[in-house]
Parts: sequence; structure tokens; C-alpha cells
Amino acid sequence: MKKVVVTGGSGRVGSYVVQQLMQSMQVVVADLKPSQHQVEFVATDVMDLDAVRAATQGADAVIHLAAIDFDWKAAEEQYINVNVRGTWHVLQACRDNGVKKVVLCSSISASGLSEMRPEWTPQYLPVDEAHDNKPYQAYSVSKIMMEQMAKSFSDATDMEIICLRPLAVVLPETINEYIDFVDAENRQWLFYYIWAADLAKAFEAAVNIQGLRYGVFYISADDSSHPQPTQEWYQRIIGSVPEIKRPLWYQHNPRASIFSSAAAKDILGWQPSTDFEQLRAQYASAAISE
Repeated sequence: MKKVVVTGGSGRVGSYVVQQLMQSMQVVVADLKPSQHQVEFVATDVMDLDAVRAATQGADAVIHLAAIDFDWKAAEEQYINVNVRGTWHVLQACRDNGVKKVVLCSSISASGLSEMRPEWTPQYLPVDEAHDNKPYQAYSVSKIMMEQMAKSFSDATDMEIICLRPLAVVLPETINEYIDFVDAENRQWLFYYIWAADLAKAFEAAVNIQGLRYGVFYISADDSSHPQPTQEWYQRIIGSVPEIKRPLWYQHNPRASIFSSAAAKDILGWQPSTDFEQLRAQYASAAISE
């Protein structure tokens, strides 16, 4: 049984990751507050290198989720300080402790496309890991810096480091809020999402894969959260549809996502499980029954 330390394991997404991992692994939560799950807890501030060293000692793998989220609307320098330096502490502690596998939680924001800048839109569809990245906002920059640091450690040590780029994470407790967001009139967005339980399985797959020295993977649902065909709303909301590199992707599912998880499927053996229209119907029915 693998011993996996999860920094930030008491957070909303972290709780789903811990719940998934504890079915087959020994899980230790390293966070500022205890987990809601019955797992070992080590009080840890990722800004304290010695505390991170103590928490990760003896681990087979470390999943790093502790960070300041974009939704917190923190000061720019806080994103850089906590997200970047906190990640460095985790990587340094894992190197010092001989931890061979680290999985980092990056973000779609690393691409810069989440910022919805008019001069930076998808250059082709669906967007994959080969697409250029041009982040500007501090949170986005912190995520691309995390990935670059991970690459430097994998290049210079025997550590295997995987960076997952989740899209907008939707949880059962936040789906109605998310639906209100995407359904807002004149919403200018790319209508992407990933269901929290599916994301948790992606972290499990990243822990379990062996022999991959470094990798970056988008973790996306196969469909968009917009009810209309993707190319139709894209042309109306964003502008001219760029080159379609995988025409069958949108022919097989007209509502297919702007982002591709093909690499995560092929390499990590992971699969998303949701259809957003079914989620809409399910949670609308649940609200009515209440």
C-alpha cells in the first residue's frame, strides 16, 4: 500500500482526492486544518520548509494541492509568494527525503486562455498540451512557474513529476452556482469544466503510473457546459473559429470541449464520466424534489 501525502487535502477539491485515494492507499493529509476523512493528519504550512520536510518524510508519493486559489481574489504578490514558493518547498522537501513521485495541481490558467484577453484566444481546437502558453495574471503565471520548476527537478534528479491542469472544477455542492455563472446573459467564456470526482481519479492515475519522468496534462470533461454546439457559440461569443485539428472530435459530439484530454486518456489511462446536460437535469430534479 502506497503512502501518499496530500498537501491541501482538507480543501474542497482535496477532500475528493483524499476520498478517492484512501480506498487503496495510506493517505496522510498535510494541511492547516484536519481532514473530514478518517486519515492521518499532519499540521503543515507549505511556507515552512521544515514542516513540509517533516510531513513528506517516508512518503511514496506526494500530491501538492495547497495553494491560493484564483477565486480567493488575493493580491498578486500573494499568488506568486505562496503558490510558487510553496511548490518549491514541496519539491525541495521531496528531493531531500527521497520521494520519487510528485503530482502537482497546475491549472488551465497556465495557458493564459482562462484570462479571456481579446488578443489571446485559442490558436486551434481542441486545445492540447502542445498549444502555446501566454499567461499574464499573477495566478496564471504562478501555475506556469510551478510547471517549469517541476521540469527542472525531473531533469536533474530521479524524481517523477506530473502536473495536472484541471479545468473549472465543479462539485455537487457548487454546481448550481456554476450553472448560474455559465447561463448568465452575454457570458464571455470558454465553458469548460471537470467534475470533482473525475479529477480525483486523475490524481490517482497520476500517482499510479510508473516510468513517466515528467508530464503535463489537461484534465477536462469531454463536453462543454454550454447547451449549444461548441462551434456555434464560439463563433458568436469569441469570434472566428480557428483551425480544427481534430474535426471528428466535434462531429462525434457537437458540444465537445474546447480542451482535449486525449493525452491523459492515452498516457494515464484516465477517463471523464460526465455529460453536462445530464448533470443539469439531475441537479435541477434534485432541487425540485427538495
